[in-house]
Parts: sequence; C-alpha cells; structure tokens
Amino acid sequence: MRPERELIDLIRKLLVKDPDEMLELGRDDASARRLSDDIYVFNTDMMESSTDLLPGIGLENFARKCVVSNFSDLAAKGASPLFFMASIGLPISMRDSDFISIIRGLERGSSEYKAYFTGGDLGESEELVIAGFSVGRVVNRLVSRKGSRPGDLIMTTGTFGITWLGFQHLLRGMSLPEDLRNLAIKAVYEPEAKVNEGILISRYATSSIDSSDGLYWSLKELSRASGNGFLVNKLPLDPKISKFLEDKRLGKIDAIFHGGEEYHIVFTVPEEDLPHLEREFSRGGYSLLEIGVVIDKPGVFISRGNEVIEGGWEHFKSQY
Repeated sequence: MRPERELIDLIRKLLVKDPDEMLELGRDDASARRLSDDIYVFNTDMMESSTDLLPGIGLENFARKCVVSNFSDLAAKGASPLFFMASIGLPISMRDSDFISIIRGLERGSSEYKAYFTGGDLGESEELVIAGFSVGRVVNRLVSRKGSRPGDLIMTTGTFGITWLGFQHLLRGMSLPEDLRNLAIKAVYEPEAKVNEGILISRYATSSIDSSDGLYWSLKELSRASGNGFLVNKLPLDPKISKFLEDKRLGKIDAIFHGGEEYHIVFTVPEEDLPHLEREFSRGGYSLLEIGVVIDKPGVFISRGNEVIEGGWEHFKSQY
C-alpha cells in the first residue's frame, strides 16, 4: 500500500472537481460550500483502537479526542463547530458500559464547543472504529492552506514538544519528572481544539492548518499548497521541555517537529497585521508565537545560527 499522502494525490487525479467546492480537494482536509449567505465547512476524521487507543486513556477520552480532532480542522478554516456525527464500528465483545463511555465522550466533546452530537450509525467490526463527521460555520473568513505569500510571518498558537514527551512516556516508558508527566499525559489524553483562536486568526491569516500531524508535516503541507517555502528561525519549544531534553542529551528536533496531536493552529499572516492579532489574542488570554517567515523557495527550512538547513525529516534530525 502506498503512503497516505501518495494515496491522496492519486484520489485527486481520479475525481472530478466540484465547481462549488471552495477548498482544494486533498489539500485542506475539509470541504466548504456556500449555502445561502453563509459558508459551511465539512470535515471527517477516523480513529481506530489498534492505532489510536493509547495505554490508560479510557474510552470516554478516546471518543472525545475524535471530536476534538474533527473540530481542530474546522478551527483551522475559521469555522465554529455546529454538529458532530459518528459512524461507530463495535467489536461484538464490547460491554454496554464501554459503549456508554464512548457516547458520553462524543457528547462531552461536542458540548464543550457548544456544538451538538446528532447521532450517526452503528455496525460490527473487529476493533473499535469511530469515523467522525463534523459541520461548522465560517464566522469571519474561510482560510485555506494555499494563500501564503513571501514575507508573511509563520505563527502558531502554542509551543511544541509536550505531546512528544507524552508518547515517549506512554509507548516507550520514558521516565518523566512529575510536573512534566502530568502535563504530557493531559496533553495526550485531553487535547483541545483552538476554536476561538481560529476564529480570530481567520480575520488576518493568509493560510492555516492544524498541527495534528506534527509541525514538520504541517509546514510541508502549507508549502505544497502554496508553492512557497517556510523558514523556521525560532524553535517553539517550552523552556521546561528544553531543559529536560538537554539534561537527558536528547535532540530537540524530534520533540518540536515530529510529535503530532498538539492541535495547535499553524498559520501565516502579513507582518503589518500582526499587531492587530496580538491585541485580540491578548484580550482573549490566548497564546501566540512567531516562529519564522515565508520565503519564495519551496520547502521547509530551519535557520541554525548563520546556516540554513534544508531538507526532509531525517536531514533536520541529524543537525540537532
């Protein structure tokens, strides 16, 4: 089987383009339509117990996380969630109490964002599968992945590395000090979609994506969509995590660029609009970080002192 991104490119070649589609098939992880005077965004995302059910997470948090994953994609488009539906594949051995936990998680995740869980479908499967479908309404502007321009600033809604630590602890047994362990497990078990931030961002952003696949792939997808390059000159790493990695003699690139499931919004904004966005974020008490600049050479780059490192994941990793 081909890698996921190659399969997406294959799908793009096989399907007829819908003339009413406002986003780009296979690039934006969502679909958007103008209905009457509003724009609505539709998104689907799937979770499976064999690959996504982490040790100790519990089925309620697992189901809630599926909602957050869907709503995070809506947030990156500037949409506020309205409805959530799910097709759920259930193993025949599943207990009623476990099923109730799943439904509670879907309801809790929806209600946290003032949306409604409106049902779906049930079927039998060899493992637990939750295929979520969400609908949101664009509040200000619809933002896609392809609008960046050279000179735009690269921004994120928070630091990276904490979920990477959580995965290392849960899946590989990495020992963490209590404060970092609690933060890391909470980040992995109970992530948050940056819906309010996404609505503010959409007033000014030229392109936007959620970071569920990790920072490197988020920047790579923005580059592929626009044809521009993304130069990171400020590593978005929390000082506590940085010190821990230094004490353990662990590289920072893994933690920053290849964690995944942070659900931050990574976006680009014209430099002249940044002060307006900073004021709005400050009023809301939200986190906002500048990490780089868009350049006119395609690809993802890291500035390391006077050197600019270009290339893929392994190239970055070898340099830090």
